[in-house]
Amino acid sequence: MMTIPTIPYLPALTAENAGELLPTEGLALQLQQINWNEFPHKPEVDVYLGHCGHSLFLHYVVRKDYVRAVNRNDQEPVYEDSCVEFFLQENENYRNFEFNALGVCLSAVGAKRKSRRRLQTEELALIRRNASLHPDALPPEDVLSDWNLTVEIPFSMIGLERGKSFRGNFYKCGDETLIPHFVSWAPIKTLKPDFHRPEFFAELSIA
Repeated sequence: MMTIPTIPYLPALTAENAGELLPTEGLALQLQQINWNEFPHKPEVDVYLGHCGHSLFLHYVVRKDYVRAVNRNDQEPVYEDSCVEFFLQENENYRNFEFNALGVCLSAVGAKRKSRRRLQTEELALIRRNASLHPDALPPEDVLSDWNLTVEIPFSMIGLERGKSFRGNFYKCGDETLIPHFVSWAPIKTLKPDFHRPEFFAELSIA
């Protein structure tokens, strides 16, 4: 029987120390799943997770990536850039949180892909982000580079709490990067790249 990954409770966790604390004390997941053979490119990606009791923290560490960060405003198509993503099931709905290497966010909620509500500005403002890259000092798009991103999402936004389990998945993509790629944590069994498939989410628990 497969062990359900557990996101640890780290009471000292804050937005300021998450980048240092999570790689040593958080739940570590590797994004290594190549679901579509025509897109074999696979940057090295780890995501570290933890919570402080009222917020979920994700710290993405990306290596050997062709960095593209064209989108600069929330709700723009960040999946075209160097992008990391977190999807989770919330009752009959599912949520997508997509971030480019600058922390620009695309997010929506709904039961079906074609009928989803995009988060409003005041909701997006609740998602704290800390990116290692700066818009004025991006690496060349044709040079393999490393970057990281820390994200804090309030539990109240996503219906989570201590002791609860949920289903989700984690992704790395880049539709318009030098080498397009679509990597996931849990496998996706579709013919073409498609991350909006809650039926392939995997279970996680919250300590």
